[in-house]
Amino acid sequence: MKVSEFIEKLKETLELEDEELNEDTNLKDLEEYDSLSVLSIIAMIDENFGKQLSAQQFSDVTTVKSLIEKIGVENFE
Repeated sequence: MKVSEFIEKLKETLELEDEELNEDTNLKDLEEYDSLSVLSIIAMIDENFGKQLSAQQFSDVTTVKSLIEKIGVENFE
């Protein structure tokens, strides 16, 4: 999957419409980012990458880039 495709899926998961989202976006600054959205992101990652992450593993995720690194950059084109 391309990073740009992942960012679009992330926008859909977070139900972001007008907000710009890029690798440097701090997820915790987004109004839509909460414990339920973390669970939705975990489900999306499992569905698209077959990788299971726990909510606890998200504790150090701050930016989109750090989320990509948590998934594994080798999973992206």
